[in-house]
Parts: sequence; C-alpha cells; structure tokens
Amino acid sequence: MMRGQQASTGPDVAGWLVSEARSLEGPAPLLDALCQRLVAQGVPLARASIVLFTLHPLLHGRSFRWRPGQRVSTEVHPHGLQHLPGFALSPFKALLDGSPGLHRRLEEPPAPDDFPMYAELRADGLTDYVALPLCFSDGARHAVSWATSAPGGFTDAHLALLHGLHPLLQLVLEVLARKDMTGVLLDTYLGKDTGRRILQGQIRRGDGETTSAVICLSDLRSFTALSDALPRDSLLELLNAYFETMVTAFHAHGAEVLKFMGDAVLAIFRIDAESPVEERCAAAARTIREAVAASSRDNAERRRKGLPTYEFGAALHVGDVMYGNIGASDRLDFTVIGPAVNLASRIGGLCAALNEPVLLSEAFASHFRGGTRDLGEHVLKGVGLPVRIHTLEAEAAVDSNSLTAA
Repeated sequence: MMRGQQASTGPDVAGWLVSEARSLEGPAPLLDALCQRLVAQGVPLARASIVLFTLHPLLHGRSFRWRPGQRVSTEVHPHGLQHLPGFALSPFKALLDGSPGLHRRLEEPPAPDDFPMYAELRADGLTDYVALPLCFSDGARHAVSWATSAPGGFTDAHLALLHGLHPLLQLVLEVLARKDMTGVLLDTYLGKDTGRRILQGQIRRGDGETTSAVICLSDLRSFTALSDALPRDSLLELLNAYFETMVTAFHAHGAEVLKFMGDAVLAIFRIDAESPVEERCAAAARTIREAVAASSRDNAERRRKGLPTYEFGAALHVGDVMYGNIGASDRLDFTVIGPAVNLASRIGGLCAALNEPVLLSEAFASHFRGGTRDLGEHVLKGVGLPVRIHTLEAEAAVDSNSLTAA
C-alpha cells in the first residue's frame, strides 16, 4: 500500500475554485479543469464523475464523466431514472438517501453487500473509489465520485485533499447548477429569446423595443366542444400533442414561441437585416406546411389508438410589434402587443367561417413569393375597414382536406 505518499495541500486548486471556477460555463468544463489541476497536484485520477439532479420538464438529471486524455462526456437521464433497478442499486442512490460518503478499496476481495457497480470498476482496472454527496443549500443532494487505477489506491494525503476541497466544490457547483437551472426554466416557460433578454437585465416594466415581425397565431378548432366532451386528462393530452406539433415546427424554422393562450399559440419570426421579410414569410409558410403534415401523421396514429384527433387554424400577418415587459409592478409578462397582433388574432377568427386552415393578411401576401389565393374582403370585429384575406395555394402550403375548420 502507498499510504506514506504525500500530496500537496492544494492551495492552488482551492484558490482557483474560489476565484475563477464560478465563471465557467457549466459543470462539464468545471470537472475537466478541476481534474487536470488535481492530476498536476499528484492525485492519480483515472475517472471522476458528477451527478446533478435538476428541475427540467424532460430530464431528471445529468451526469458528467472525466477520463484522462478525453473530453468530459455528458449523459442526460429522463424522469423515472430513480425507479430503475440499476440506479436503485447504485452508490449514487445511497448518497441521495443520506449516506455521508462511500469509500471502497477495489483491490480487496468482493463483499456480499458490494454495489454491482464495483465489479464494473474492477473490470476497468480501477483500484480505489470514493463517492461523496454534494449537499446544496436547499437540501437537495447530488453526488461526485473519484477513482484511481494506481496500485494501492488513493493515499491518505490524496483522500485528505479530495475531502478538503469538497466544501468548495459544493459551493461552486451550486452556483453553476443554479445558473443552469435558471436558464432552463426561463427557456422552458418563457422561450429562449425572452429568457435571454430577462437574464441580460430587461426586467423593468416598460422595457422593450419595436420590431418588425411575421406574426403567427394558431388555435385549435372546436376547442369548446372538445373541452365539454373530453375528460380532463384526455383534454390535456390532446392539447400537449397539438402544442408539440406547432412548437416543433416553429422552432425548426427559427420562430420565437412567445406564449400559449388557452388553446392558442403566439409566435413571431423576427425581421431584420439578416432575415428579410420575404425570407421570414417563406419560413412561416414552411412552418405551417410542416405543422399540417405532422398533425396529419399524428392524427393517423391517434385514430389507430382510438384517441381524439385535433384540427387547427392559423393566421399569418406582417407588421410592427412592441416586444417587451408589460403588466403590474409585481407580475410582468414579456410578450408582443400592438395593432398588428390584434389584426392577426381577428384574421385567425375567420378560419372557421371560411373553412380554411390558414389565412393570410394582405401584408403577408404582398411579401410572400409563393402561391396565394384571394378570398376577398371581410369585415373584422374591431377593425374599421374591410380587410382583404388570402390563403396559401394548396400545392404551396396545405392539403385542405387534412385540416377542416369546424
């Protein structure tokens, strides 16, 4: 055993954790830089990992693994991980359940109460394994592990260094995890562009800008009837299926999904010097085509499963909008407002009456380079003069038989 080998007390590593590590972009670069510094201090690391559990609509957590000479790998874990047998019998589950830490000399013979993972570590040539809980200020527990392939394993000095740095590592990881979680939650609930703006400080009521955009408002047909006919869980499932179809198409073509309003989706395609109006109109039309095709495929599968199907109508308009913070002093919404948004909403309300799945304003049709069909002038509620309405030619946009307005 190499019990007498000395390791540095690690002031350089500790100072780096305190002064520089918090500015890194996330846990992966932190783990990489930390491991490199520990190796330079004489710690014979052969593997290290961090497991962080988080608030995320799709993920239960993420793990980051370091090996010498390799980039840190990241693995995502969906919800339900905690119920899988492999996780239930892992050291990480023991740490989450309150274990103060684990240390296993892998060169020693296997024991009946060993975790199954220890056999895998031995097979990889590792000789020593240490796992410690990462305890955050809110009571949440996460985990970090260290392993070596050095004969005799970690020395007492190595272990003292790892344990000594652990409180600082907890603090830095909590800072990075909170920053990451804040970004994820803002992106999820407000949209990526809105989340970015808020993090950059655009949080005062009235903060905003006027911008030109293609505006798209889409909503479900016959939603009131569906709400009356379907049980709550079935209705929520149907709404989520529809929203998934629309948001996937919007994001694929660079739209900003701003909000869900009951059964409606509001999105914009921002117009600027790098994204001219003709290009954004074409992207909006492609979005609707893809949403129609995706809903057709989804509805076919839903019919096969005996699930209710959905139909939607969409309005496309071009205009200037005010994009920014509105609301009360203690409850704000970052969205777009203005006459152009109101007009898009009024146009969308005609989809059912005209039996068309998509309607275009005169402004949109004038900039769109694809085929359109003139549907004549129509009186819209709250709009003083009749408004000329168009739709996309069937071959250019939609199969009108796949979406019929109720």
